[in-house]
Amino acid sequence: MSFVAALAICLGVIGGILAYLCLGPAAGAMHIWLIFIGAAAGVALGGTPEAYKNMVICALMGMVVAWAASLVVINVPLAATLTLPVWAGIVVGVTTGVFVAFGHIPLFATIPATVVGYAGTFAYLLGDPKSLLTNDVLLGAKITNPLFCMTLSILVAAAFGLMSLKLATIMSTRTTTPVPAE
Repeated sequence: MSFVAALAICLGVIGGILAYLCLGPAAGAMHIWLIFIGAAAGVALGGTPEAYKNMVICALMGMVVAWAASLVVINVPLAATLTLPVWAGIVVGVTTGVFVAFGHIPLFATIPATVVGYAGTFAYLLGDPKSLLTNDVLLGAKITNPLFCMTLSILVAAAFGLMSLKLATIMSTRTTTPVPAE
């Protein structure tokens, strides 16, 4: 079987199970969109266990920076003086510069994965019809806190990506032994 065919089967089955979990028993704790994005980011970074390790570390750093930036945006009173869009633009600009500058540190050098975590956190917080950008969500010990649900999603993404690649490799490299002619 070709690798692409094997990967289609693996991603289809595992992705379907994860979608069920994200919409059912684990609803709110995991987000299927971030799981797929994280799994794809790991592949784009090389698809190796090392690539996924780097993806997880840097995505988590991006999530923490976005979480902190969100707290600054909603709690520092400059928003009233500058208007929220201007203040948020300044905070996002500064925090983006900070996490890119951290790319000089080898542990945080996988900047695209940091962007996945950062953008994923803001997508989660701002993507709902009602914004989740509140102190209750950001500071609460609840499943809705992005430090919990986004972290769980990115960890599942790494497992999903690695498992899919490993299973697809196994499925595509199996050879059948020809039956000897009599």
